[in-house]
Parts: sequence; C-alpha cells; structure tokens
Amino acid sequence: MTTNDLSGFKATVEPRKFVRLEYLTDLNEFIKTDALVLGVGTQNGTDTLDLADGQHIPLDRVISIAGRLSPLFPGYANYSCDC
Repeated sequence: MTTNDLSGFKATVEPRKFVRLEYLTDLNEFIKTDALVLGVGTQNGTDTLDLADGQHIPLDRVISIAGRLSPLFPGYANYSCDC
C-alpha cells in the first residue's frame, strides 16, 4: 500500500483535537500517547501528522488516531491491548 491509499484515513484527522495516538518510530518502537493534533502536513515529500508538541509523524507509521485504524495496519487491532 502507498501513501495515496491513506487519503481516506487522512480525511478523518480532525485538527485541534486531543486524541489517543498509536504509531511506530523509525526503529519500529510502538508508541501510544495522547496528543493535540494540529493537522496533516507534508515534510520532505511525506505526509505527516503534525502535533502541537512539534512532532511530525509520518502518516505511514501511524497505526491509529482516536480509535480509527490505518488501512496500512488492518489486523493490528487484533493484537493490541489497552494495558
């Protein structure tokens, strides 16, 4: 799947909303955090999720935003828990 396949997922991002966010770092570390989303931007030709704390997370590394699962991680919800 490519970033173009994320257009529907991108459309669900609500700017200025505090959400639960799950994503993978460049080292494939799983991060679950609560963050204020500023919106979707572009950095170095890559779509990013822009956060109020200054982070720009590549959209293809975002697993879920406010419970909405990315199409790039279709079976992920089966293996995650709210521990």
